[in-house]
Amino acid sequence: MNPKFNTKLNFEHLLIILEKIILQNSIAEKKDFYHLLEEISIKYNHSREELLMRGFRKAYRQIVDGV
Repeated sequence: MNPKFNTKLNFEHLLIILEKIILQNSIAEKKDFYHLLEEISIKYNHSREELLMRGFRKAYRQIVDGV
């Protein structure tokens, strides 16, 4: 069973988390925006909306698209 983290995430945290997850997974489906959003939402006990407000989309684009 995975423990849920109850940490307030900021943009820099999201960058580190996303980069780690994406580099560990070679399966394209695991790199999907909504899949990662849901996975991190559950693991870190934050709503999807809260993660989006904290910069999840920007962090995702920076890691995946190099933007």
